Amino acid sequence: MVEELAYIPAWRSDETLYSWISGFHAVHGNGSARDTGALLFDSEHACRDRDAPRNLHHFASVTRAALGDVRSLLLTRTPIGLFAPFLSASRQQALTEQMKSPTGPGWRLLCGMPASGLHDTGAMHYCEDCVANDVATWGLPRWRLPHQLPGSWVCLDHGRELRSLRTEASQWILPPIDRSTAPLPALEPAQAEALKRIATLASKLVGSDTLDVSAIRQAILVGLRDHGVTTWLHPLDNDHLSAWFAGSPISEWLRRSNGPWQRLASGDWIHDLLRNRVGDHPLKWMILWCTLFADQDCSASQRRFMDPVSSPHWDASGQATIWGASPPSLPSDIHDIIANATTLKEAADILGIAVTTLRRRLTELGTNPRAFRQDASFEQRKQRAVDAIREYISAHPTCSRADIHRECKAAVCWIRSNAPEAFEHAVESMGDQRSRQMTLARDVQL
Repeated sequence: MVEELAYIPAWRSDETLYSWISGFHAVHGNGSARDTGALLFDSEHACRDRDAPRNLHHFASVTRAALGDVRSLLLTRTPIGLFAPFLSASRQQALTEQMKSPTGPGWRLLCGMPASGLHDTGAMHYCEDCVANDVATWGLPRWRLPHQLPGSWVCLDHGRELRSLRTEASQWILPPIDRSTAPLPALEPAQAEALKRIATLASKLVGSDTLDVSAIRQAILVGLRDHGVTTWLHPLDNDHLSAWFAGSPISEWLRRSNGPWQRLASGDWIHDLLRNRVGDHPLKWMILWCTLFADQDCSASQRRFMDPVSSPHWDASGQATIWGASPPSLPSDIHDIIANATTLKEAADILGIAVTTLRRRLTELGTNPRAFRQDASFEQRKQRAVDAIREYISAHPTCSRADIHRECKAAVCWIRSNAPEAFEHAVESMGDQRSRQMTLARDVQL
């Protein structure tokens, strides 16, 4: 039977779940971080996962859901709330199902956070002015959720660049109270404005509805044409995109930053992001959107990002951003023929037109014909690879991941290279086959 807490402190404004636990640990004087983890999550090492410990069901039980149920805790008190709106329908379903179970993969894994390489698990961020106010108000500092989100590098309340606390210690810790003696580099006005726009968008997205990523992508493509970065008659060019982004204020700041996001400064990720050849990390979408539409009203730009259909934008050529998965001038049946054909000539023969005509039509739609076929067949190839792995697991229920890597080598290699987040989705039916660590017997004093 779960032992409920006798006293449950209230949330301190917009603090994270980790912050509440750290404050609880400090105020109630638990013997160790392990004791607190075991009490709140039935896991002595819960403090190692600073985003969101796994067993939120146990936490909701011991707190009598006074702080919220599993869904509200996960989506409004942890950075997972920013990732959830970007998830595909299948991942949204997996996340919902996981909320009903106390066991299974971690929340970060379900959201594909490790695969991106952009999540700095060893750092937490804070504003020294906020810490001073917190100590005066509550007697303890707190970790604010807006400061822990991907893309939040400045405090929106004080305009101050956030400091980072990096530690691998297995402890429930709070921000340091004493101010650092090391000064932060001064932000140029253009850089400060760019960082504020990204941080504001990140805060707005926490706990929001599912985003239409396809519409966001199309809006960006039209925006690039409006700004002269690309045209309808020329497909996206990696060098042009990188050169455009490298001249932006946010790129300058990223180059001098200290974190895994520093590698985004070159802009060479934009082409792959728009062609959907690499994982869709929220940070990439937010940076690209805020950079491209930096001259627009901040609130209006955020509304378009969250609901593009409600605010259509038309470019000089009369093309709207609000499209479906494929342009309306290309019917779905023709789209499938091109995607499934072995060559573009074969597709042209099936359609009864010359291959030059088909190639010219695709170019008029603003895409390279070869890249179009690759993108169109991407989901089909990914599904075939996932199905191959699942069929092997179904035929060999006791197989290990090593067996899958050895016997499904082609499928695994393709997934690892093109859609790394799909691997965990493919093997989710395996479950966790590791046995629990046995509890050491304790001496009983009579």
